[in-house]
Amino acid sequence: MRVAFVVSGLATGGAEMMLYKLLKTLAPARVQPLVISLGRCGRPASLIEGLGITVLRLRLDERGAAALPHATLTAYRSLKRFEPELLSGWMYHGNLMAWALACLLKVPLAWNIRQTLNLSQEKAMTQRVIRFGAYLSRTPAKLMYVSHQARAQHRALGYFDERAVVLPNGFEVDLWRRDAAEGKRLRSELSIDDQACVVGHLARFHPMKDQIGLLEAARRVAAEEPAVRFVLAGEGLSASNATLATAVRRCGLAGRVMLLGETAAPQRLLSACDVFCLPSAWGEGFPNAVGEAMACELPCVVTRIGEGPDLVDTTGVVVEPGDHEALARAILQLVRAGPAVRSALGAQARARIATHFSLAQVAAHYAEMFEAAAGSTA
Repeated sequence: MRVAFVVSGLATGGAEMMLYKLLKTLAPARVQPLVISLGRCGRPASLIEGLGITVLRLRLDERGAAALPHATLTAYRSLKRFEPELLSGWMYHGNLMAWALACLLKVPLAWNIRQTLNLSQEKAMTQRVIRFGAYLSRTPAKLMYVSHQARAQHRALGYFDERAVVLPNGFEVDLWRRDAAEGKRLRSELSIDDQACVVGHLARFHPMKDQIGLLEAARRVAAEEPAVRFVLAGEGLSASNATLATAVRRCGLAGRVMLLGETAAPQRLLSACDVFCLPSAWGEGFPNAVGEAMACELPCVVTRIGEGPDLVDTTGVVVEPGDHEALARAILQLVRAGPAVRSALGAQARARIATHFSLAQVAAHYAEMFEAAAGSTA
């Protein structure tokens, strides 16, 4: 089955990396993909191309709205040659463009909605795209949500729910595993004592991820447990980020917080940690970083956003978003639990990922939904 994926962009992010992982895992005998990226392309685009899959880069983020008609024509011509049996949108802007192209080509349509809702935090144009999506939502043969919370929120906004399904993200458990030796080497490189408890955070810099709130919680933790170290990595999480550097100084965390920037070896970083924390403030659909940390045997602290609480279940701690005092208490709870308890929780976390969220299982479910959508006359 020929499936064309129309994605908002392929810069670094969980939704973008999940598309790469899905394409990597889908059986070629079932799905032949083409990818159209509307906006900025980064590592996920290169990884997808490394699979031998064509990525059409429209670069609308650089060219602006005036280029939209030409970009649409370019995409249309490529799709005419590809002859897709299904168009699958990926994220809001990708869903809207996929709808337009599906109308032109008269082929079935599926949508993928990758986040929970907080309209007030979105750009004005994105708000309009989301609301217009409710009006168009009877068109797709399948609406695939990354979390139950996202589905409920969009249903309340007016999205048609009859053909909606929830498909979680999946994880390559054989690849994501704790490497104690590599973790020890990284701790040595960072001059972190073997006995120190390390709290890790892996995400791009964005208000949605609430890194400033994490630093506020870290200040409270450091006041009670001075030996705890915080290691933050991801796009924009570097010492050159003036906002973060100022917050570190304001919170008196010099020497206790390390900003590593984007890393090509996230597994190595997770293997150096004892606890993982993702304090998302809003918008989180299904946190890839949490699943990867769990696969690396880390107990996690997450906020009650998206599918994070269900993903962690009893293997970590869940707090309300924006409650930095509660976030500090949750981190302290795991720090003070000691290595044996953290190790037991970490083992349970890995088992949960392996049992319920393996990438092979998730990819098989996606293939079934694509086949159902392509065969639909809706």
